[in-house]
Amino acid sequence: MLLMRHLFRKKFPGVIMLEAETAERGVELALTCRPSLILMDILLPGLDGYEGLERLRNLKETTAIPVWAISALAMEEDVRRALDAGFVRYIRKPLNVEDFTGEIEHFLAEQSKTRQVPGGYDLV
Repeated sequence: MLLMRHLFRKKFPGVIMLEAETAERGVELALTCRPSLILMDILLPGLDGYEGLERLRNLKETTAIPVWAISALAMEEDVRRALDAGFVRYIRKPLNVEDFTGEIEHFLAEQSKTRQVPGGYDLV
């Protein structure tokens, strides 16, 4: 989370980044704040990323929010499993900062075409 916080402050100062240390808290924040994008680690304390994604998909308020997996699990079968489960993207750790920021820039550009959010974009 420290790396993400640093990256977003430096590269995307107009983006509002919300943080949750557990999937349970992330789901609560998503219900309350309705972010444009959720970045979710697969290996979390308590509920894992898959269970967190399932909860988000089962709630009408959060079902359409894109969720990107971020994980140190780097085998092709890990990636396939995550995408099959419903994650939109799979970001491998260690993070390639240039590739990741490019993907976020692309996402934000696409979002700006379809959705205007006062004060920036929220990320969980």
